[in-house]
Amino acid sequence: MASEKLLFYGGSFDPPHMGHRRLLEAAIAAVGPDITLVIPTGLSPFKDRCSTPFRDRVRMARLAFADLETVRVSTLEGRGWRSYTYKTVRKLLKKYPGRELYMLIGSDMLVSFGHWHLYRRIMSKVTLVAGCRDDDEVRGFERAAERLRKEGARIILLGFSPVEVSSTEIRDAVRTDRDMDGYISREVMSHIRKRGLYR
Repeated sequence: MASEKLLFYGGSFDPPHMGHRRLLEAAIAAVGPDITLVIPTGLSPFKDRCSTPFRDRVRMARLAFADLETVRVSTLEGRGWRSYTYKTVRKLLKKYPGRELYMLIGSDMLVSFGHWHLYRRIMSKVTLVAGCRDDDEVRGFERAAERLRKEGARIILLGFSPVEVSSTEIRDAVRTDRDMDGYISREVMSHIRKRGLYR
């Protein structure tokens, strides 16, 4: 019997938007996971700080992905320390023994993956799933993938149509009262307004 597949997707989700959702939907379609975990970071090693409290980012993630089958939002990284991926992988292997792990990342993260802390240890335990926006980008990032494959990485490159938006753009739009309908769910925007976030 094949091992159950666990797909996980980490990020600050500050806030989660339709770009995150589109990427996650593409990964779910490609991997066919039994369990999907969205994992808001406690404190990313790539950022000095996160502007929004962890509990708000967890709540927004739950609102953003609530209707996607198999998806759960995890508070695994909510302890306030820096969220190094190898520690998250170690915790997932302990909590979900015997699962086959798939880690969803953006294509930009694939290019820099060889600089991640203990990246070889990470890729020995997971299959990397990287989202690429179009055929031209897939060809470009295939070269980055090949370098990692030579070191033993298992990688799936996803081709998908992105929603061109960033969390920074959403935060700026909230501050200036610009309409972001179509880029962020109404439920998430309602939470932002109720809590007075990004003002």
